[in-house]
Amino acid sequence: MPKQAVSITKTLAALADLSNDTTGPRSAPLKIHFHSSTTSPTIVTHPGARLPKEAAAPNPLYSVSTSALSHLTIPNADLSPWTSADSHSSDGRINLPLSDPDQLVPKYLVVTLDLDAPFPSFPILGPILHGIQADLTLATENLDPDDEFIPLEPAEEDWSTGSAVVDYMGPAPPGPSAPHRYVFMLWEQPGELTTARICEEMGLPEDGDDVSMFSRVRWDQEGFERKLGLERVVAGNYFVC
Repeated sequence: MPKQAVSITKTLAALADLSNDTTGPRSAPLKIHFHSSTTSPTIVTHPGARLPKEAAAPNPLYSVSTSALSHLTIPNADLSPWTSADSHSSDGRINLPLSDPDQLVPKYLVVTLDLDAPFPSFPILGPILHGIQADLTLATENLDPDDEFIPLEPAEEDWSTGSAVVDYMGPAPPGPSAPHRYVFMLWEQPGELTTARICEEMGLPEDGDDVSMFSRVRWDQEGFERKLGLERVVAGNYFVC
């Protein structure tokens, strides 16, 4: 079992602080959205939410808190003050203005890990890589002024066709196991980092749905971050299943 990456330890500690806030549980800076054609959408807002397997099976989408972005340089949009009257359209929605259209729109990358395989008391196979999604961008048009979260758009309009670096694999803890933790961590993607380079550096096939379980188990998260030049985690969240 690989040593737990510092990024995971710090993310879990920050999320624990939110859960144990004396004023009550606070929302995580990353929301996880599961949309199904047969059931109502499931949105993971608070860290440690308990989800059934079916609810967490669809490909996830994300939204990130503006508070998490306040420490970053966002060259394409003015996030503050984002409730300015100049930013509102006639229907009350917000369109964030481009501060410099010639600069590149920042991209983001999300990694999903099962930390507790096969059992939380004996996680010898963990962490298991459940997905990598790159080239996510801030959807800065038509924002809801009452929502402090900005959606992240995948590179392709229909992610169900498979635009992930590593396709998302829904939770499947073994029957006798206690619930597993499934953690999602968001980074700002280095400008020169491409999907092809991620696959090359990590020895992954370029077809995201062809990643074997052998490549997913005992995932070297620290090596992944080091090879790709990832810095601090921008936002995170997790659920249990």
